[in-house]
Amino acid sequence: MARILVVTGRMAEDIVRKTIAYSKTKHCVNVVVTPIPVAAFLTTEYIALYLKELGVSSRDYDYILLPGLVRGSGRIIEEAIGVRTVKGTVNVYDLTDILRLDDLSILSPDKPADEILQNVVFSNVRRVLMEIEDSLSDSNSIVVRGLRIPVSPPPIRVVAEVAEAHTLTVDSLIRECLRLVESGADIISLSFETYSPHPDAVKRIVSLVRRELDTPIAIDTSIPSEVNVAIESGVDMVINVDLTNIDRIERVNRDVAIVTTPRDPNTAMAPSDVDERVFLLKKAVEAVRARGFEKVFADAILDIPLSTFRSLLAFYRFKLLYPDIPMFMGVGNVTEMVDVDSVGVNALLTMFAREVGASLILTVEKSVKARGSTLECKLASQMTSLADVKGCPPKDIGLSLLILKDKRRYDEPLDKANEVIEAVEEERPYMPDPMGVFKIRVDHENGYIEVLYIGRKGRILIRGRSARAIRHEIVSRELISQVSHALYIGQELAKAEIALRLGKNYIQEAPLFKIPQLIKLDRGVDT
Repeated sequence: MARILVVTGRMAEDIVRKTIAYSKTKHCVNVVVTPIPVAAFLTTEYIALYLKELGVSSRDYDYILLPGLVRGSGRIIEEAIGVRTVKGTVNVYDLTDILRLDDLSILSPDKPADEILQNVVFSNVRRVLMEIEDSLSDSNSIVVRGLRIPVSPPPIRVVAEVAEAHTLTVDSLIRECLRLVESGADIISLSFETYSPHPDAVKRIVSLVRRELDTPIAIDTSIPSEVNVAIESGVDMVINVDLTNIDRIERVNRDVAIVTTPRDPNTAMAPSDVDERVFLLKKAVEAVRARGFEKVFADAILDIPLSTFRSLLAFYRFKLLYPDIPMFMGVGNVTEMVDVDSVGVNALLTMFAREVGASLILTVEKSVKARGSTLECKLASQMTSLADVKGCPPKDIGLSLLILKDKRRYDEPLDKANEVIEAVEEERPYMPDPMGVFKIRVDHENGYIEVLYIGRKGRILIRGRSARAIRHEIVSRELISQVSHALYIGQELAKAEIALRLGKNYIQEAPLFKIPQLIKLDRGVDT
């Protein structure tokens, strides 16, 4: 147990005391409240003098805990008082995370605790994930171009698909493949037109991508001529070989992994009946193996929403009956077919994949709303692995996919005001800035905010990756002369940066988010 002195500003005193009580810390904690109202305005020089005047010494405390945003180094206080001084969290509500630590020596006199704790958490998460990787062996996994894919999860590998690869330029294709790998893709899948054979394009593109990437490459096609040329060109996995086309696959390579499906050779469709689907999938696995392929994955086919649960049952039953056959699940079938933000959909589907025993999931980023699905699926797969090892739900495990919502509500108090003014929405006269105007757009492809200035100083395009960077250029070049115009530009740049980070459309002066509108129904009973 350590003796800790928490330093805070006058306005945060109540929250600090409540947070300390809520943490139920085993440490002995006292609070000193400085006359400065806002903790962020404190400096370590001021705190050192203030604590000296109070007579604080090394006999009283083991640690002095500062606000995370205090200016200066805690070493100044250490030298003046003789007590180890460290910075706490940026937000006072997160102080509980500090007070629950057994040892505060990991904290820094210079960096906010948030950064230190995040590094510690990430280090622990990485260690657990590496232990899972190290547990894979020849007996419980299949190797595809150096990548171990478990027979049963964890971990879950992510296959990211480049749709209609033949329509992309060489530069665009390679750039997209590299982006998906950077986003966490374990395997890159190439798809072409569903019913139109493009064997020449397949040969060219597979060979091209093979030269540029060490990552395993898959081809998603059921067309035999494309399968044959892909295998010949060095592809590592073929998705969609089954009872409808296995007899026409001429090229056999036991090192190439095959994903097979339960399509009925008479209808070319997967049956809706769960038992029939499981039966056909087992027959497909046997047929592919009989043809000479050794690395075979079973895909029961995840159906679109309103039929999804039934198809999940097929996955679950198949894995119960044949636990030694690894399973593959295409989650893009659902994500693309529902107008819901992809983050939550991908996370739940990845966790369902774990429940039914699928160790490979396929995601597609063809539509704008599905952009980012690879990263979402990869993070969800890591969350699932951590939860699996810890035997707990995927909550408070060191990783999260919380992007638009937070786990905690932070209500920062304000000092008392002499006057309260209610601001209302109303149209007011607009006075043009004599210095000029700005047109703002977001370049999602290259990751820039672009601002075109048109005015007294000519036409100047300012390009940057953050609102702050562009703001500095506008101010330093004196391109703006009115406070109201500056506030407006700041508002729009903030919106543009949020849009850039989230992959949303940005339209100048239009709302960035729209709250879904509820349709209320009159359910009264006529009398």
